[in-house]
Amino acid sequence: MRKFIAPLFFLVFSPLLAAAQNSAPEALPIVDTIPAARDVAWPGVITESVDATDVTRAIFHITETIPVAEAGPLTLLYAKWLPGNHSPSGQIPELAGLKFSADGKSLPWRRDPVDVFAFHLEVPKGASSIEAQFEFLAPTDTTQGRIVTTPDMLNLQWIAVTLFPAGYYVRQIKMEASLKLPEGWKAATALEVAGNEGATIHFKQVSLDTLVDSPVFAGANVRVETLAPGVRLNIVADQPEQLAATEEQLQSHRNLVTQAVKLFGAQHYDHYDFLLALSDRQGGIGLEHHRSSEDGVTGNYFTEWKDNSSRRDLLPHEYTHSWNGKYRRPADLWTPDFRTPMQDSLLWVYEGQTQFWGYVLAARSGLLSNEETLGALANIAAHLDTDSGRKWRPLTDTTDDPIISQRRPKGWRSWQRSEDYYNEGLLIWLDADSLIRELSKAPAPWMILRAPSLG
Repeated sequence: MRKFIAPLFFLVFSPLLAAAQNSAPEALPIVDTIPAARDVAWPGVITESVDATDVTRAIFHITETIPVAEAGPLTLLYAKWLPGNHSPSGQIPELAGLKFSADGKSLPWRRDPVDVFAFHLEVPKGASSIEAQFEFLAPTDTTQGRIVTTPDMLNLQWIAVTLFPAGYYVRQIKMEASLKLPEGWKAATALEVAGNEGATIHFKQVSLDTLVDSPVFAGANVRVETLAPGVRLNIVADQPEQLAATEEQLQSHRNLVTQAVKLFGAQHYDHYDFLLALSDRQGGIGLEHHRSSEDGVTGNYFTEWKDNSSRRDLLPHEYTHSWNGKYRRPADLWTPDFRTPMQDSLLWVYEGQTQFWGYVLAARSGLLSNEETLGALANIAAHLDTDSGRKWRPLTDTTDDPIISQRRPKGWRSWQRSEDYYNEGLLIWLDADSLIRELSKAPAPWMILRAPSLG
């Protein structure tokens, strides 16, 4: 019987076994439907208006008018990879209320199933432009992210409130932006003003990459000081009395500009604006740009000057970045748009050398004393000397930490390491500087940290 049963078993059950095997899932191909960036001009100028008057609820209301040349598919992007953050930390969760229309008629849209920072829609026949309306819901609690609005000040980053067409280098997209502020507020930015209409500021046309690189600080309590021709210190504070910088304190900031120009030998920008927020409510920040920097410190920065030495290297650091990081940038970190992934391998130069020069300039300008500077360097060296994570994780691997951790809190910090390319990078450049001075028989760097008469 067995010789009859075995073939019968095979005939009956083999199709079932084959079907069971064929029912295993198969991977679907991932199709990228978003056009790659090309170095060609977007047809027309995108106009963008931001209403930032709702500071109580921390909501920015945005309207964009995007000119189009023809009917058909259009993909709009929200920035994912952020300059200065070195990571895919775009604030897509805060985008809300998205609506598109053409000639007053609503247009359907769908989010890309793979890249959630992209939105697809169809441009109807005969349409000359698309209007986009949406809100940016800024954090109202530190657990949601950095606080950027208070009843007395705000920090607007254009990259957080702008949609832009895919398929183009951002330097090839022209923008005309405007900003409406609460009554009585003043704004500070590297952007040039085209005109004012009540509480609305209209800015001159720039490319999208320049707009994104030109944030705004604004508030009810503002003081502006000229540090040098074309260089301004714009101070925004919680309270008017916090603006009381003394002449000696301001002179240290003027010295910073003087010493930086002597050090780097040129001013590659047409003008520069330090944007300095003094606040215990708005989140602190240190973010570099080509013609400005976003600097946020505690409200008593000037009024309790002696107790705030730990923050007085911030402006020298971010100012140095205008040369090292913006005017000149690591090749693998530069991208044509804000969707292309960044590669952070040279952050030990971008941030490490900037950290070194930031301390040198802080000392040479008088923002820090020699003792405070040398103490800070000694503290950095001592920390790294006992950092157990250096036994397994090389410095070069920490340059990927902004992508890996995105600056979230870490457990076992000394074993994991973090963004040590800042301070260990500083020591590399201090060593290089010392070697150059030793071989050239120049004074040691710690002997000339405070040397206003140099060069």
